[in-house]
Amino acid sequence: MLTPGNIYTWLALAQLTDLAQAALHYPNALISRLEHLLVDTDGAFRAGFKDAITPCTNYVSGAQTLGRQTSAQWLRVAFHDFVTAHVDEGTGGIDASIGFETLRAEDSGSAFNDSFAFFAPFVDAQTSMADLVALSVVVSLGNCGGLRVPLRGGRVDAAAEGPLGVPEPESGLDETLAEFAGAGFDARDAVGLTACGHSLGRVHHGGFPNVVPASAVTPDNTGGGVNLDSTRASFDVDVVREYLGGYGQRGGPLVTSENVT
Repeated sequence: MLTPGNIYTWLALAQLTDLAQAALHYPNALISRLEHLLVDTDGAFRAGFKDAITPCTNYVSGAQTLGRQTSAQWLRVAFHDFVTAHVDEGTGGIDASIGFETLRAEDSGSAFNDSFAFFAPFVDAQTSMADLVALSVVVSLGNCGGLRVPLRGGRVDAAAEGPLGVPEPESGLDETLAEFAGAGFDARDAVGLTACGHSLGRVHHGGFPNVVPASAVTPDNTGGGVNLDSTRASFDVDVVREYLGGYGQRGGPLVTSENVT
């Protein structure tokens, strides 16, 4: 019970508690939490986020014989989430709206449900699902030999699905560039993102039966995955080199497919 004699003691203790809690989060709880997930990758206090893509060929959501690759899935999730943005209107971007869109034809494959199921336990009062989508790109690129990308937090999760407009393998060039333009990309950046964005992972018969033939399915590759380049576990420019040089995977199945569309 508070009395005139001890109220000041209680107030002092409350202030010390607030200071102690504040000292644990620099510069604030949101950034401190994201930093923990990003950099505490080993030891007693490891966050466990990077474990999903260690090694970079790992598939955290099922059997390795499926041939899927979580690090590549994370890049695909982020791309499908943001590319339907309309920068002129200030809408869209990385907002986790892709979680409402997984039944769309343009969002085929297991990457979205796999990734959101892994991300879900990391969502809390400070960390939105949208921030985890962004974090996954930074972690994937950093862990798999790619770029070091600055990370910003504070994204607000969408409450509903976003618009249609993800470029598909059969989309024409003009249509594809128009969709990229809506998201703020000129033709040069659109080509660069499309080419280098397909450095990690595979294309699977299960998600793209018109691109990858059923013959790709084997007992050790039950998802029927075909590599995009010869270094599917490394974010590099080999996919472009092999396309231009006509060797290796020659740009991957999205280039070499016999799909008439």
